[in-house]
Formats: sequence, C-alpha cells, structure tokens
Amino acid sequence: MEALAGVLSLNLGQDGQPTHPHMPVSDITGSMMALAGILMALYRREQSGQGDYIDISMHDSTLSWLPNATGAVFAQGRAPQVQQERSWGGNSFYNIYPTADGKHLVLGAVEPKFIRNLLTALGASEWIDTATQPPGPVHEPVKAFLRATFLQKTRDEWMQWFQGKDVAVAPVLDLKEAFDRPQLQAREMLLQDAQGQLHIGNPIKFRHEPAQIDTRLPGLGEHTASVLAQTPARKEPP
Repeated sequence: MEALAGVLSLNLGQDGQPTHPHMPVSDITGSMMALAGILMALYRREQSGQGDYIDISMHDSTLSWLPNATGAVFAQGRAPQVQQERSWGGNSFYNIYPTADGKHLVLGAVEPKFIRNLLTALGASEWIDTATQPPGPVHEPVKAFLRATFLQKTRDEWMQWFQGKDVAVAPVLDLKEAFDRPQLQAREMLLQDAQGQLHIGNPIKFRHEPAQIDTRLPGLGEHTASVLAQTPARKEPP
C-alpha cells in the first residue's frame, strides 16, 4: 500500500486532490521487475551454473520508476509542487486542454520549435518568450490563452487544423476510440479469438518467432491427470 500511496501524491486531479491512477501501478512494476530478475538469474545460471534467490517488493519496484519525479526531493530536499512541475501541468506546452465539444487535446513537447510553430500559426507570437521559460507560474497566462483558444473548436476540428503543422499534439481518446485507431490495428494490439472475444495483443514483436497467444480456456478437468502425474506422492506420517 505504501507504494501506491507515494504514487497518489503525484496523481492530482484538476481540484488539486489525489486521484486514482489509470492502471494498477504497483502490480505492473512489481511483476515486470520480477520477470527481469528471473531472466537475469536464468542467464547467470547458464553462464555460471549457479542459481539465485530473488526478493521483489512492489514498493521497491514502484519507487524505482520515479527518477523523473525525484529532482526536487534529492536536489532541494522538498516535495514536488506537482501542478507546477513540467510533466504534470506546470508547462503550457506539456498540458491538456478542453475543446468545444467537451473533449480534449494534449500538447506533448516543450522544444522551442514546437512552441514557435503553434503560437505563430495562432497569431500569438507575443507569448513565445513566456512559453519557453522553465515550468511554473510564469506559464499561467499562456495556459489561459491556449485554454480559451482550444475551446473555440471541437477536438476533431482542431486535429484537422493541425494537419501540416509541426506541433507535438494529439487527441485525448476514450478507450474505445483508442482501440479503433489504425495504428493499433497495424501493430496487432487488438486480437479476436475464434469465439469472437477481444484481447490485447503482445507488445513484444519478435522478428523470427512471433508470439502466439493461446486464448482457449481449458475444459473442466482437462489437465487434472497431467498435474496429478507431476505431483510427488504424499508420504503418510509414521
């Protein structure tokens, strides 16, 4: 629980209060670290003939994924001011903006060329110097300008407007929209089994031995005999 509690302090809603992360962070980080450790131990065994004992903590694993959040803690001895940090809303060009239809756009890069390209195209080049400053309260007027501007069109109208402009922008999609995107289909990240059930695909793309996902559920008792055959016979107490 401590691992999740630490993450929640960095996940703030628009009201400034902690909110739920969109995925089970500790479960995923812990399982991925466990997999990495097992693979490294197996490789070591192949090289040295010696096995190992692996101790994996969900708390430790989650902390290890936070290097981008520790600058203020390690360098300045203070907690991050979450909504003023670059990655969480403190930069006007690394932020989420509502559109006229109640949907959202996200600006995802703070390089000066993207800032110049967008603000020039919007006829607002006077904000370029401010928008290229380090994250923090200085960005508030730029965020207010962009917020008011993006509310003038729908999300899809803005995405059409952005065509041909070199700006790091993307639509915020709901999960259904995300799974319907051509890129996701091209990457085979949505699979349908013989029964018509949908599944998330394998993100690891092997060139010479592509992953084969077996979605079939075993029948009742299908593996009972084989499992029992592998189970050591129980010794009766003397």
